[in-house]
Amino acid sequence: MIGLLGIGVALLLGIGMRIAAVTGAIMVVLMWSASLRPQDDIFMDNHIVYALVLLGIALGGAGNTLGLGKCWMGTPPVRRFAWLS
Repeated sequence: MIGLLGIGVALLLGIGMRIAAVTGAIMVVLMWSASLRPQDDIFMDNHIVYALVLLGIALGGAGNTLGLGKCWMGTPPVRRFAWLS
């Protein structure tokens, strides 16, 4: 639950969007695969749609537009380790 909280806060603030979106998509796909028998269509389940939306948010750079992404990119740790962006 703490992991979900961390992913949600990162996505809301727009910091670490790539990491948060990828881990969020992985967690959603794992939740989808944990159900033994899907209630809806197996290929168009809401978990798959959420995972695709999370990946689209990461690729689109939504944190720089609507969040604190620009300020986050200017911090020394992020400039030193680019994978934190």
